Amino acid sequence: MTQGHPPAPGWPPHGHGPAPAAGASGPPPTSGQPGAWPAYPPGPPPQPKSRRGLWIGLAAGALALAVCAGTAVGVGLGLRGDAEDGPAPKAAAGANGVTVTDAELTALLDRHSKALAAKDLDGYLAAFDPARTELIAGQTRLFRNLAKLPLSVARYETIEKQGRVSDAFGQGVTFQLDVSFVHRFDGFDLAPVAEWYRWTIVRAGKDAPIRVVAVTGAPAAGNGDSKTVYYPGPWDRWQEIHVERTPHALIITDAARAGLARRYAPAVDRSVTDNLAVWRANAPPEPMADKAVVTLAAGKDEMTSLYRIGTEKATEAGFSVGMVAAERKDGKATIGGTRIVVDTSDRYFTRSGGDNDARMVLRHEIAHSLMTLRTDLAAVDEFSKLDEWVVEGFAEYVAFHGRPLSASDRAAPARRLVRDGWNGRLPGNGEWDDPDRLGFHYWLGHAAMNHLAEKHGEPKLFRFVEAVYGGAPADRAARDVLGVSLDEFEAGWAAYVRAQAR
Repeated sequence: MTQGHPPAPGWPPHGHGPAPAAGASGPPPTSGQPGAWPAYPPGPPPQPKSRRGLWIGLAAGALALAVCAGTAVGVGLGLRGDAEDGPAPKAAAGANGVTVTDAELTALLDRHSKALAAKDLDGYLAAFDPARTELIAGQTRLFRNLAKLPLSVARYETIEKQGRVSDAFGQGVTFQLDVSFVHRFDGFDLAPVAEWYRWTIVRAGKDAPIRVVAVTGAPAAGNGDSKTVYYPGPWDRWQEIHVERTPHALIITDAARAGLARRYAPAVDRSVTDNLAVWRANAPPEPMADKAVVTLAAGKDEMTSLYRIGTEKATEAGFSVGMVAAERKDGKATIGGTRIVVDTSDRYFTRSGGDNDARMVLRHEIAHSLMTLRTDLAAVDEFSKLDEWVVEGFAEYVAFHGRPLSASDRAAPARRLVRDGWNGRLPGNGEWDDPDRLGFHYWLGHAAMNHLAEKHGEPKLFRFVEAVYGGAPADRAARDVLGVSLDEFEAGWAAYVRAQAR
């Protein structure tokens, strides 16, 4: 499984290269750089790659992304095209000049937001060029999909503009406007979050209307794991979405798979309540969310294009993405909510029964999501070094809570590796994704959490993991929370692992 990372400050989010052009019906939207932990890696064989950087959600590395998106935090960023009072607009103010002012763009987005809130399709489509039939069809589908979601907040705000917004010779102007879709799922998000779009805007002449002629995901800044910022959402990705509600979950999928959503709804809901019971027995209550947003994908290609356009193809069975809040809290960037994506074509979902099935994947990702909400984005530099054995070991521990270490299907091959001459060391991030040892590393992380809980108690286990998510290096967290050095912990854990392998 993987945990995603939120975008870092300094939008546009990761990968500021041109995104594929498309109307709302165009290429799958991708998620703006929020953190995302890799979802439960596919069970062996083959061993999937669990690279937290793959996901825009939040997790150890996910937070790093979040900070990338940080610039997006506080969405109402100034428009950066030609300044309204600069020389270009003044020159364009002549008899034949063409210009688009910031005030006009703000009014355009305000009308668009009000039309969505009023469920006014004609008003919603008014911003788009009516001659672009594919664009109109795509935006119509988007409007209808959004109407199915429990949105308590839904508005459009400007991020920045790129290109020439004025022409003194009456030739018309074409430029790009990056737009933030600020939204909040009622009862699921702690704060509004934002998905970034890029609109191509045209004004053909002085008295011509402002028209949007193309829509795609706004490119992310930097060299992150997504080319976009939380784009595309399922509402962009699929022509029609199905939304299934349970007391503790919001399940979103392609309408063609509505039956699958109904089938998995009880397992999703039970996984949330199981994790909450473990969490409430051991961790402080705030910040806390007692519900989960889960998207059902079909295959790795689809997973790679939900809440992001991944720079690498997904390999996990699921991942969790931390969504950076659209506004700062007390001057600080925070996580507003999380999104979980699972691949229902993966073996964990297609085989039945046993401990290593769909519910294990769901519990693993929900564990990532719960901890993601506790992260401190101000510690993003530390997050870039977050130890995978802590992040993934904790999620495995919660997923298998109440069952022995041997319940994991990774146990048998892991024990063989231990007996064959294991070095007795905690796996470092540099070696974590070794395809020949990924499952082994997951099991070692799982064993580390089991040992920690048995020796120090579950409350200290949670405090230790929270300290790491809060930016503390594992060695400092061990001393502060466990009262031992990391070397001392590692020695005791190695003896525990060898005893498990006998």
